[in-house]
Amino acid sequence: MAVFHIEFSDRETIVDRMQAMADDLDITVEQLIKRFICDGMREENDNTPSIPSNSLDDFLVKNGVLKPK
Repeated sequence: MAVFHIEFSDRETIVDRMQAMADDLDITVEQLIKRFICDGMREENDNTPSIPSNSLDDFLVKNGVLKPK
């Protein structure tokens, strides 16, 4: 599993703002950060149809969300 470490200074308000947003969504700050990253990495104008599959895991692999086992 990949782990990334980020730091903010004690004076930055972003930490409090992220915590407030996470609280509003009833998720952890870590989950909120992951959402931000996933949204930021989304390809613009990707209107290609999904590739059908027989299982959820295979569907996610075929559509580029997961690596093959």
